[in-house]
Amino acid sequence: MIGTEISPALQAAIEAVVRQELGRFGVSEVEVIDSEDADGDPVILVNVHYRDPEAEPDFKVASKALTKLNDKLFELKEPRFAYIRHKVPEATPEPRGRR
Repeated sequence: MIGTEISPALQAAIEAVVRQELGRFGVSEVEVIDSEDADGDPVILVNVHYRDPEAEPDFKVASKALTKLNDKLFELKEPRFAYIRHKVPEATPEPRGRR
């Protein structure tokens, strides 16, 4: 059921965890979206945008961040689970020099 509000306090709590866990990878934006999973259950989709194409964290770091985020949601009595999408910009090829 999409339509459950993401309160400013919830947004701030999510962003704080994401920036604490993933900030060292150059997070430029944290986008929090009310969504549904494949079964139609309400979830929170967190799009983490990075500045650098090489910045995406490895699997262990990303997994730890997701666990900490869902632990925080549980602590706040938020019934929805969060899913994180890592949005890394595409690498721009080096321009060719004139010959």
